[in-house]
Amino acid sequence: MKQLIIIVLILVGFYFLIDHKAPLPLNHEAIGLGINHIAHSVFGIILFIAAGYLWWKNKGNKGQA
Repeated sequence: MKQLIIIVLILVGFYFLIDHKAPLPLNHEAIGLGINHIAHSVFGIILFIAAGYLWWKNKGNKGQA
């Protein structure tokens, strides 16, 4: 279950870092929300950090039941 959460955090982090940029569809410029993407980039990085933290905490618990 923790591995699924880690994968979801990584995918959502990529979404916030990449999909909101100009060449891809449904970006801010295409739907009229402006060009400020810094908040999404910061949130995407925070999600990557959270995924790394969960992975790090989970790898230590492999041998424990």
